Amino acid sequence: MRHFDQELIKKLKQQDHSAFNTFYLETVDMFSRYIEANYFINTQDAQDLIADFYVKFREWVKKYDENQSFSWYFRTVFKNLLKDHFKKNHDIPFTDLVVEDQDMTFEETLVDEEEVIGDLLQKDFELTKIQQAMKDLDDWSRDIIYWKFIEEKSNEEIEILLWISNDNVRQRISRAIKQLKARLENLL
Repeated sequence: MRHFDQELIKKLKQQDHSAFNTFYLETVDMFSRYIEANYFINTQDAQDLIADFYVKFREWVKKYDENQSFSWYFRTVFKNLLKDHFKKNHDIPFTDLVVEDQDMTFEETLVDEEEVIGDLLQKDFELTKIQQAMKDLDDWSRDIIYWKFIEEKSNEEIEILLWISNDNVRQRISRAIKQLKARLENLL
């Protein structure tokens, strides 16, 4: 995961043009990959969304509180922009985090990530089916799977992004894998 030094963040807050260029170059590919992996929108709309993000972020960065994670902050601004876009343009509902069955213990909610992913890959799903199944996941699950398996982030990196414990990261990964597996099996 890319960490931004405090000097760059300070310059961003001060509206320094070269700092914004650096930030853009460091993040634009990440945002493009995220949209491509998670949403069915054309290239022009994706580019427009990313451009809108940078325009809005220039104002929002002034409000950034140094006590927060900078990565969490700019990713949250980006996700909120995406949600606003879909609410205005596509009538796609965004669901809240699914509440677990209260009768299950923490250990019962976990799956073996490598075993499940291996099983899914052995079924040779088409990319379009995986994209469709990902689209049907809730925001948390989609992000967790994207970070874990597309960006190949460690649980510790995801823990920092979400500000949750490592056990909660493991549980959310497990939940996301179960949801993806169920959706993929329904598409067969």
